Amino acid sequence: MEKGFDLEMSFVQVLSEFLAYKFPWWGVYHLNFDPDSRTVYFNCLNPDKRQVIIKDAMKLAYLDIGIEKFIIIQPGYSNITIPHVSRRTR
Repeated sequence: MEKGFDLEMSFVQVLSEFLAYKFPWWGVYHLNFDPDSRTVYFNCLNPDKRQVIIKDAMKLAYLDIGIEKFIIIQPGYSNITIPHVSRRTR
């Protein structure tokens, strides 16, 4: 590999790129991942961003990408948990 180029991506980078591709209307958001619980945290800074993600809750729940749950966090509001729904339970 050519010196100065790092082609490796972390799981969070790949996940972020995937979600940006699937949900481009979400715009920019802060994402955290807990590998032990396989949980993704969306940290929203305003209610509008939170609502945009909530509208796609069912689409998130049915994503079969190894995530057990998504949690939407916004200061001053209760957290919203979106658990993964297995394709076998549809």
